[in-house]
Amino acid sequence: MVITPRVGILGVGQRGLQHLAALWRLQEMGLVRVTALGDMYPPNLEEAKIRRHVPSYRQGQIRCHTAFESLIVDGELDALYVCIPPNRHNGEVVQAADRGLDLFVEKPMSLRLDEALAMDAAIARNGVLAAVGFQQRYDGWHAAVREFLSEKRIVMATMVHTGSVESHNEKHTPTEALGGPASRVWTAFQEWSGSSAVEAGIHQTDLMRYWCGEIESVQARYVARDAPLVETEGDNPMAYSVTYAFANGAVGHLIMSRLARVFHQEDYLHVLWDHGHLSIESHGPVAFYYEGAYPPPSTPPTESLQHPLCTADRGDSTLEINRAFVEAVSRKDPSPIRSPFRDALHSLAAVLGANASSERDGERVFLADLLENPD
Repeated sequence: MVITPRVGILGVGQRGLQHLAALWRLQEMGLVRVTALGDMYPPNLEEAKIRRHVPSYRQGQIRCHTAFESLIVDGELDALYVCIPPNRHNGEVVQAADRGLDLFVEKPMSLRLDEALAMDAAIARNGVLAAVGFQQRYDGWHAAVREFLSEKRIVMATMVHTGSVESHNEKHTPTEALGGPASRVWTAFQEWSGSSAVEAGIHQTDLMRYWCGEIESVQARYVARDAPLVETEGDNPMAYSVTYAFANGAVGHLIMSRLARVFHQEDYLHVLWDHGHLSIESHGPVAFYYEGAYPPPSTPPTESLQHPLCTADRGDSTLEINRAFVEAVSRKDPSPIRSPFRDALHSLAAVLGANASSERDGERVFLADLLENPD
Protein backbone atom coordinates (compact mmCIF):
# COMPACT_ATOMS: atom_id res chain seq x y z
CA MET A 1 0.00 0.00 0.00
CA VAL A 2 1.26 3.48 -0.90
CA ILE A 3 0.44 6.37 1.43
CA THR A 4 1.08 10.11 1.39
CA PRO A 5 3.29 10.38 4.50
CA ARG A 6 2.47 12.85 7.25
CA VAL A 7 5.74 14.22 8.58
CA GLY A 8 6.85 16.45 11.42
CA ILE A 9 10.11 18.25 12.07
CA LEU A 10 11.75 18.53 15.49
CA GLY A 11 14.14 21.49 15.42
CA VAL A 12 13.24 24.32 13.06
CA GLY A 13 16.69 25.87 12.93
CA GLN A 14 19.08 26.15 10.02
CA ARG A 15 18.98 22.54 8.82
CA GLY A 16 15.37 21.98 9.83
CA LEU A 17 14.36 24.94 7.67
CA GLN A 18 16.32 23.55 4.73
CA HIS A 19 14.46 20.26 5.06
CA LEU A 20 11.16 22.09 5.43
CA ALA A 21 11.86 23.96 2.18
CA ALA A 22 12.52 20.67 0.38
CA LEU A 23 9.49 18.98 1.91
CA TRP A 24 7.33 21.94 0.96
CA ARG A 25 8.33 21.46 -2.67
CA LEU A 26 7.49 17.76 -2.41
CA GLN A 27 4.19 18.63 -0.75
CA GLU A 28 3.33 20.85 -3.71
CA MET A 29 3.89 17.76 -5.88
CA GLY A 30 1.44 15.81 -3.74
CA LEU A 31 4.12 13.45 -2.37
CA VAL A 32 4.04 14.34 1.34
CA ARG A 33 2.16 16.35 3.96
CA VAL A 34 3.92 18.47 6.57
CA THR A 35 1.59 18.25 9.56
CA ALA A 36 3.60 19.31 12.63
CA LEU A 37 6.63 21.35 13.69
CA GLY A 38 8.40 21.28 17.04
CA ASP A 39 10.96 23.61 18.57
CA MET A 40 11.61 24.53 22.18
CA TYR A 41 12.13 28.17 21.13
CA PRO A 42 8.71 29.67 20.17
CA PRO A 43 10.07 32.36 17.79
CA ASN A 44 11.39 29.56 15.52
CA LEU A 45 7.78 28.46 14.96
CA GLU A 46 6.40 31.83 13.93
CA GLU A 47 5.01 31.79 10.40
CA ALA A 48 6.59 35.12 9.43
CA LYS A 49 10.00 33.93 10.56
CA ILE A 50 9.73 30.61 8.71
CA ARG A 51 8.61 32.37 5.53
CA ARG A 52 11.87 34.33 5.46
CA HIS A 53 13.53 30.98 4.74
CA VAL A 54 10.66 29.13 3.04
CA PRO A 55 8.75 31.84 1.14
CA SER A 56 5.85 29.61 0.09
CA TYR A 57 5.24 28.28 3.62
CA ARG A 58 1.76 28.70 5.08
CA GLN A 59 1.01 27.44 8.56
CA GLY A 60 -2.62 26.59 7.85
CA GLN A 61 -3.43 23.35 9.69
CA ILE A 62 0.18 22.63 10.69
CA ARG A 63 0.35 22.13 14.45
CA CYS A 64 3.26 23.72 16.33
CA HIS A 65 4.72 22.34 19.54
CA THR A 66 7.29 23.65 22.00
CA ALA A 67 7.55 20.30 23.82
CA PHE A 68 8.78 17.11 22.21
CA GLU A 69 6.30 14.97 24.13
CA SER A 70 3.29 16.75 22.66
CA LEU A 71 4.83 16.55 19.18
CA ILE A 72 5.14 12.77 19.11
CA VAL A 73 1.76 12.11 20.76
CA ASP A 74 0.21 14.36 18.13
CA GLY A 75 -1.32 11.27 16.50
CA GLU A 76 -1.07 12.53 12.94
CA LEU A 77 2.52 11.63 12.08
CA ASP A 78 3.99 8.81 10.05
CA ALA A 79 7.58 10.08 10.19
CA LEU A 80 9.69 12.53 12.17
CA TYR A 81 12.73 14.59 11.19
CA VAL A 82 15.12 15.13 14.12
CA CYS A 83 17.19 18.25 13.39
CA ILE A 84 18.58 19.34 16.75
CA PRO A 85 22.21 20.01 17.75
CA PRO A 86 24.00 16.71 18.41
CA ASN A 87 24.63 17.43 22.09
CA ARG A 88 20.95 18.21 22.78
CA HIS A 89 19.58 14.71 22.24
CA ASN A 90 17.63 13.38 25.20
CA GLY A 91 16.04 10.13 24.06
CA GLU A 92 13.91 11.66 21.30
CA VAL A 93 14.95 9.19 18.60
CA VAL A 94 14.32 6.21 20.86
CA GLN A 95 10.92 7.51 21.97
CA ALA A 96 9.85 8.25 18.39
CA ALA A 97 10.95 4.79 17.24
CA ASP A 98 9.04 3.21 20.14
CA ARG A 99 5.93 4.99 18.86
CA GLY A 100 6.48 3.42 15.43
CA LEU A 101 7.50 6.61 13.63
CA ASP A 102 9.90 6.37 10.71
CA LEU A 103 12.90 8.64 11.27
CA PHE A 104 15.16 11.05 9.45
CA VAL A 105 18.00 12.00 11.82
CA GLU A 106 20.42 14.78 11.00
CA LYS A 107 24.12 14.16 11.38
CA PRO A 108 25.98 13.87 13.69
CA MET A 109 23.29 11.73 15.30
CA SER A 110 24.95 12.15 18.69
CA LEU A 111 28.30 13.05 20.25
CA ARG A 112 28.17 9.79 22.23
CA LEU A 113 28.45 6.47 20.49
CA ASP A 114 26.56 4.63 23.24
CA GLU A 115 23.61 6.99 22.71
CA ALA A 116 23.71 6.42 18.93
CA LEU A 117 23.82 2.65 19.47
CA ALA A 118 20.73 2.91 21.69
CA MET A 119 18.99 4.77 18.87
CA ASP A 120 19.94 2.02 16.42
CA ALA A 121 18.66 -0.67 18.78
CA ALA A 122 15.30 1.10 19.11
CA ILE A 123 15.04 1.48 15.33
CA ALA A 124 15.71 -2.24 14.83
CA ARG A 125 13.45 -3.28 17.71
CA ASN A 126 10.49 -1.39 16.29
CA GLY A 127 11.12 -2.14 12.61
CA VAL A 128 10.94 1.51 11.57
CA LEU A 129 12.74 3.09 8.63
CA ALA A 130 15.59 5.42 9.53
CA ALA A 131 17.77 7.63 7.35
CA VAL A 132 20.64 9.96 8.28
CA GLY A 133 21.24 13.31 6.58
CA PHE A 134 24.26 12.47 4.43
CA GLN A 135 22.91 14.31 1.41
CA GLN A 136 26.23 14.14 -0.47
CA ARG A 137 25.33 10.54 -1.37
CA TYR A 138 22.48 12.02 -3.43
CA ASP A 139 24.70 14.39 -5.42
CA GLY A 140 24.68 13.33 -9.09
CA TRP A 141 28.45 13.76 -9.39
CA HIS A 142 29.15 11.66 -6.32
CA ALA A 143 26.83 8.90 -7.49
CA ALA A 144 28.71 8.83 -10.81
CA VAL A 145 32.04 8.52 -8.98
CA ARG A 146 30.72 5.61 -6.93
CA GLU A 147 29.57 3.85 -10.10
CA PHE A 148 32.92 4.45 -11.85
CA LEU A 149 34.98 3.16 -8.92
CA SER A 150 32.75 0.21 -8.09
CA GLU A 151 34.97 -2.46 -9.68
CA LYS A 152 38.36 -0.81 -9.22
CA ARG A 153 41.00 -1.49 -6.63
CA ILE A 154 41.07 1.78 -4.68
CA VAL A 155 44.38 2.51 -2.97
CA MET A 156 43.97 6.02 -1.55
CA ALA A 157 41.42 8.79 -1.01
CA THR A 158 42.37 12.30 0.04
CA MET A 159 39.95 15.05 1.00
CA VAL A 160 41.20 18.47 2.05
CA HIS A 161 38.95 21.23 3.33
CA THR A 162 40.59 24.48 4.36
CA GLY A 163 37.79 26.30 6.12
CA SER A 164 37.43 29.48 8.08
CA VAL A 165 35.86 30.38 11.39
CA GLU A 166 33.94 33.10 9.58
CA SER A 167 32.15 30.50 7.44
CA HIS A 168 30.18 29.31 10.48
CA ASN A 169 26.62 30.61 10.36
CA GLU A 170 24.81 32.01 13.35
CA LYS A 171 22.34 29.34 14.40
CA HIS A 172 18.71 29.64 15.44
CA THR A 173 19.01 27.74 18.73
CA PRO A 174 19.31 30.17 21.67
CA THR A 175 22.51 28.57 22.96
CA GLU A 176 23.10 31.49 25.31
CA ALA A 177 20.03 30.37 27.28
CA LEU A 178 21.25 26.77 27.41
CA GLY A 179 24.72 27.29 28.80
CA GLY A 180 26.22 27.56 25.35
CA PRO A 181 28.01 30.29 23.38
CA ALA A 182 26.52 33.77 23.35
CA SER A 183 27.24 33.95 19.62
CA ARG A 184 24.82 31.07 18.93
CA VAL A 185 27.50 29.63 16.64
CA TRP A 186 27.46 26.27 18.39
CA THR A 187 29.36 24.57 15.54
CA ALA A 188 32.55 26.34 16.70
CA PHE A 189 32.51 24.78 20.18
CA GLN A 190 33.57 21.26 21.10
CA GLU A 191 30.90 20.66 23.75
CA TRP A 192 28.19 21.30 21.19
CA SER A 193 29.75 20.09 17.92
CA GLY A 194 32.20 17.42 19.06
CA SER A 195 34.91 19.15 16.92
CA SER A 196 34.85 20.27 13.31
CA ALA A 197 35.92 16.75 12.31
CA VAL A 198 32.72 15.41 13.87
CA GLU A 199 30.28 18.18 12.91
CA ALA A 200 31.59 18.84 9.38
CA GLY A 201 34.26 16.25 8.53
CA ILE A 202 31.71 13.48 8.99
CA HIS A 203 30.41 14.42 5.53
CA GLN A 204 33.78 13.83 3.84
CA THR A 205 34.28 10.70 5.92
CA ASP A 206 30.93 9.31 4.86
CA LEU A 207 31.67 10.11 1.23
CA MET A 208 34.96 8.19 1.47
CA ARG A 209 33.05 5.23 2.86
CA TYR A 210 30.45 5.55 0.09
CA TRP A 211 33.21 5.24 -2.50
CA CYS A 212 35.91 3.17 -0.81
CA GLY A 213 34.18 0.77 1.57
CA GLU A 214 34.41 0.25 5.30
CA ILE A 215 36.95 1.96 7.55
CA GLU A 216 38.83 -0.40 9.82
CA SER A 217 40.85 2.02 11.97
CA VAL A 218 41.73 5.67 12.43
CA GLN A 219 44.68 7.72 13.65
CA ALA A 220 44.49 11.48 14.14
CA ARG A 221 46.31 14.57 15.35
CA TYR A 222 44.66 17.93 16.00
CA VAL A 223 46.21 21.35 16.61
CA ALA A 224 44.44 23.09 19.49
CA ARG A 225 43.36 26.72 19.42
CA ASP A 226 45.12 29.04 21.84
CA ALA A 227 43.04 29.80 24.95
CA PRO A 228 42.95 33.62 24.47
CA LEU A 229 41.27 33.11 21.07
CA VAL A 230 38.38 30.97 22.31
CA GLU A 231 35.98 33.80 23.12
CA THR A 232 36.02 35.16 19.58
CA GLU A 233 36.87 32.02 17.56
CA GLY A 234 35.39 29.11 19.52
CA ASP A 235 37.35 26.28 21.11
CA ASN A 236 37.41 23.75 18.28
CA PRO A 237 40.91 22.86 17.05
CA MET A 238 42.50 24.92 14.27
CA ALA A 239 43.79 22.00 12.20
CA TYR A 240 42.98 18.30 11.80
CA SER A 241 44.96 15.47 10.23
CA VAL A 242 43.06 12.17 10.12
CA THR A 243 44.26 8.92 8.52
CA TYR A 244 41.83 6.10 7.86
CA ALA A 245 42.75 2.49 7.12
CA PHE A 246 40.10 0.79 4.99
CA ALA A 247 39.26 -2.88 5.26
CA ASN A 248 40.17 -3.36 1.58
CA GLY A 249 43.73 -2.10 2.19
CA ALA A 250 43.24 1.48 0.96
CA VAL A 251 44.25 4.50 3.01
CA GLY A 252 42.27 7.70 3.42
CA HIS A 253 43.24 11.20 4.46
CA LEU A 254 40.92 13.85 5.89
CA ILE A 255 42.73 17.16 6.28
CA MET A 256 40.78 20.10 7.66
CA SER A 257 41.29 23.55 9.10
CA ARG A 258 39.15 26.19 10.80
CA LEU A 259 41.30 29.33 10.83
CA ALA A 260 40.15 32.82 11.79
CA ARG A 261 40.96 36.05 9.95
CA VAL A 262 41.23 34.16 6.66
CA PHE A 263 37.72 34.54 5.15
CA HIS A 264 38.60 31.94 2.53
CA GLN A 265 38.05 28.25 2.04
CA GLU A 266 38.75 25.70 -0.65
CA ASP A 267 38.52 21.97 -1.21
CA TYR A 268 40.64 19.25 -2.82
CA LEU A 269 39.34 15.76 -3.51
CA HIS A 270 41.25 12.89 -5.12
CA VAL A 271 40.71 9.15 -5.24
CA LEU A 272 43.44 6.85 -6.57
CA TRP A 273 42.99 3.35 -7.89
CA ASP A 274 45.81 1.06 -8.94
CA HIS A 275 46.07 2.51 -12.45
CA GLY A 276 44.68 6.02 -12.30
CA HIS A 277 43.23 8.81 -10.25
CA LEU A 278 40.00 10.73 -10.13
CA SER A 279 39.33 14.28 -9.00
CA ILE A 280 36.30 16.49 -8.66
CA GLU A 281 36.88 19.51 -10.88
CA SER A 282 34.78 22.66 -11.09
CA HIS A 283 32.94 21.22 -14.09
CA GLY A 284 32.55 17.72 -12.73
CA PRO A 285 34.47 14.51 -11.91
CA VAL A 286 37.40 13.63 -14.19
CA ALA A 287 39.36 10.38 -14.26
CA PHE A 288 42.99 10.36 -15.42
CA TYR A 289 44.37 7.13 -16.84
CA TYR A 290 46.13 5.71 -19.90
CA GLU A 291 44.41 3.44 -22.38
CA GLY A 292 46.54 1.54 -24.84
CA ALA A 293 49.55 -0.72 -25.12
CA TYR A 294 51.86 -0.38 -22.13
CA PRO A 295 54.47 0.89 -21.94
CA PRO A 296 53.72 3.50 -24.62
CA PRO A 297 56.45 4.45 -27.10
CA SER A 298 56.38 8.01 -25.73
CA THR A 299 54.70 9.96 -22.98
CA PRO A 300 51.04 10.33 -23.98
CA PRO A 301 49.61 13.85 -24.28
CA THR A 302 47.76 15.09 -21.20
CA GLU A 303 44.45 15.48 -23.01
CA SER A 304 44.45 11.77 -23.93
CA LEU A 305 44.59 10.87 -20.23
CA GLN A 306 41.55 12.93 -19.22
CA HIS A 307 38.23 11.09 -19.11
CA PRO A 308 35.32 13.22 -17.84
CA LEU A 309 32.67 11.06 -16.23
CA CYS A 310 29.34 11.22 -18.01
CA THR A 311 27.00 12.61 -15.38
CA ALA A 312 23.53 13.98 -15.28
CA ASP A 313 22.87 17.34 -13.70
CA ARG A 314 24.37 17.52 -10.22
CA GLY A 315 20.91 18.21 -8.80
CA ASP A 316 19.75 19.49 -5.43
CA SER A 317 21.05 16.90 -2.98
CA THR A 318 18.90 18.17 -0.10
CA LEU A 319 15.78 17.86 -2.22
CA GLU A 320 16.82 14.41 -3.41
CA ILE A 321 17.56 12.99 0.03
CA ASN A 322 14.12 14.17 1.13
CA ARG A 323 12.50 12.72 -1.98
CA ALA A 324 14.15 9.37 -1.28
CA PHE A 325 13.05 9.32 2.36
CA VAL A 326 9.47 10.30 1.50
CA GLU A 327 9.34 7.57 -1.15
CA ALA A 328 10.68 5.01 1.33
CA VAL A 329 8.09 5.95 3.94
CA SER A 330 5.25 6.07 1.44
CA ARG A 331 5.96 2.49 0.31
CA LYS A 332 7.47 1.21 3.57
CA ASP A 333 10.45 0.22 1.45
CA PRO A 334 14.00 1.06 2.63
CA SER A 335 15.63 0.68 -0.80
CA PRO A 336 15.56 4.39 -1.81
CA ILE A 337 17.53 5.31 1.33
CA ARG A 338 21.28 5.53 0.56
CA SER A 339 22.22 6.50 4.12
CA PRO A 340 20.41 4.14 6.53
CA PHE A 341 21.01 4.66 10.24
CA ARG A 342 22.87 1.37 10.74
CA ASP A 343 25.34 2.27 7.98
CA ALA A 344 25.69 5.86 9.23
CA LEU A 345 26.82 4.57 12.62
CA HIS A 346 30.14 3.65 11.02
CA SER A 347 30.73 7.19 9.77
CA LEU A 348 29.95 8.51 13.25
CA ALA A 349 32.28 5.94 14.84
CA ALA A 350 35.07 6.98 12.46
CA VAL A 351 35.00 10.67 13.42
CA LEU A 352 34.48 9.99 17.12
CA GLY A 353 37.39 7.56 16.80
CA ALA A 354 39.46 10.39 15.32
CA ASN A 355 38.72 12.48 18.41
CA ALA A 356 39.73 9.57 20.63
CA SER A 357 42.94 9.01 18.68
CA SER A 358 43.94 12.67 18.90
CA GLU A 359 43.28 12.67 22.64
CA ARG A 360 45.64 9.68 22.87
CA ASP A 361 48.51 11.28 20.93
CA GLY A 362 47.66 9.63 17.63
CA GLU A 363 47.03 6.12 18.94
CA ARG A 364 45.42 3.79 16.41
CA VAL A 365 41.73 3.25 17.20
CA PHE A 366 39.89 0.27 15.71
CA LEU A 367 36.26 0.95 14.87
CA ALA A 368 35.13 -2.58 15.75
CA ASP A 369 36.49 -2.08 19.28
CA LEU A 370 34.81 1.31 19.50
CA LEU A 371 31.43 -0.03 18.40
CA GLU A 372 31.63 -2.97 20.80
CA ASN A 373 32.92 -0.88 23.73
CA PRO A 374 31.73 2.70 23.14
CA ASP A 375 32.81 3.89 26.61
